[in-house]
Amino acid sequence: MSILEKWDSIVNWQINNPSIDENKDRKEIIWELNKPITAEEIRNIEELSGEILPDHFKTLYTKANGQLSDSFPLFFGDAFMSSDSIVKDLEFARSLIKPQPQRVTDPEVSGALMHKIVAICVNDIPRDKYWFKVKFSCSGNSISGPALYENENTTSGEKEFFKISDLNSFLDVVRELHELEYESYNWDKIEFTLYNTGIFEWERKNYNFDEDIDFTSTPENAIKKKYFNHKWIPVFSDHGGNYIGMDLDPDVNGKRGQIINFGRDEEDMYVMADDLEQFFDSILNQLNINKGEALREFHIHDAIRELIKEGKF
Repeated sequence: MSILEKWDSIVNWQINNPSIDENKDRKEIIWELNKPITAEEIRNIEELSGEILPDHFKTLYTKANGQLSDSFPLFFGDAFMSSDSIVKDLEFARSLIKPQPQRVTDPEVSGALMHKIVAICVNDIPRDKYWFKVKFSCSGNSISGPALYENENTTSGEKEFFKISDLNSFLDVVRELHELEYESYNWDKIEFTLYNTGIFEWERKNYNFDEDIDFTSTPENAIKKKYFNHKWIPVFSDHGGNYIGMDLDPDVNGKRGQIINFGRDEEDMYVMADDLEQFFDSILNQLNINKGEALREFHIHDAIRELIKEGKF
């Protein structure tokens, strides 16, 4: 069978073998697919990933460019992703990339914006409070704090929070600063400390997901231990930030184009197959065993991991 015939067999099996909790109208909505992918849509993915897409991916997407966003998930509870959805995830992954070295290219303008942020905060410090210092951190979309410390011995548990009265204006300035420094620094947040002497300090910070999360790779050194990678092409999504997709940037023991799980809750990453076609072969093999029960016992990502552990996938 061709890869398209294998994909159709998997989808048709699910239509003909609905699980107990699936909607009775499933047969009417399962085939709500997008039109085939265009050459321009393929180029968009390739430009963002910096990689030429494997033929098996392009062939699959000649069937359809994913499924409609509001249609029933086509792959055991996972949605078949459109190129628009893929592009959004790749853009997010690229947004995590930090310039090397990180630097401030216009210190004068950056400094003026920093002072403006501090001035807005200082204006909202309660006038009836004595304070030693104020601390807060912010990104373009949020603020943590500000918190008032009464004296130098005030603990974190004793600090008092107060509100920024015009939060939208405050965040507009933070966003302006981030946009100014995005190409050269791309910080994730800035931590501020203000003292009652008029002195204030700031520090740009990066979130280090790759070090903060204890990732594993099975087999060892087959998948790079990262939170996200703009060279991982998601194909199936559980709508919860978790994916099954192609790895175009494998680790030293991996193979380009291998199928892996990755995402928000996927600290334990597995190579599920060498490519999409082999992946579909393994799925079809499971469907012939006990009516595919093993694929429906858990979340599909967990189910496949368990089968790999048992040497059955």
